[in-house]
Amino acid sequence: MNVFARIERACARIVEDAFARVFPSALDPAQIGRRLVATAQAGPSDLYLVRVHPSDYARLAPDRDFLEGRWSAMLRETSAAERGAARVVIAEDPAIVAGSLAIEAIVDELGPALVLERSDGTRIAVTSGLTLGRAKENGVVVRDGRASRFHARIVADGAEWFVEDTGSSNGTFIDGTRVTRAPLGAGAILTVGDTSLRIADA
Repeated sequence: MNVFARIERACARIVEDAFARVFPSALDPAQIGRRLVATAQAGPSDLYLVRVHPSDYARLAPDRDFLEGRWSAMLRETSAAERGAARVVIAEDPAIVAGSLAIEAIVDELGPALVLERSDGTRIAVTSGLTLGRAKENGVVVRDGRASRFHARIVADGAEWFVEDTGSSNGTFIDGTRVTRAPLGAGAILTVGDTSLRIADA
């Protein structure tokens, strides 16, 4: 993506966030679709991560699979042939203003697209550098007294995703086994403190 396209997208995001703060409204699937098409036209990619506020995610989550499928199909219809396999994943992010959204185009995936699933069904996309812990600055905030403030992080290494313990007091576990660094795969259970997150395909 050229520098002008990046500046234009940054300005649009700032304006959208400002309006969302002053005039909050429900984020609708059509609005997300339009933004996805504009993002794909500015810079084709293999995977588009749509980040929304938890309140918007809660409204969209019951139809998540249908919406992700429709958005992905829409991008396949409107994108260049070489990006025919483009996929869309939606995830919650408390840093996003309610009624707004952020779209991250992920090119040349380092590994399979995965998500962390909480017990209530909410999903967080696995991305390199994603951190887990009690502190609100984490990408995955764990409200658990046995979790450290900055407990673990996700990293990409080659074609695989790994979880790394960052010196937590009570350890990080994969399928019940304490690890300092371990690969992540669909179906595994990642435990931080007393909180378990299921690894699933996006």
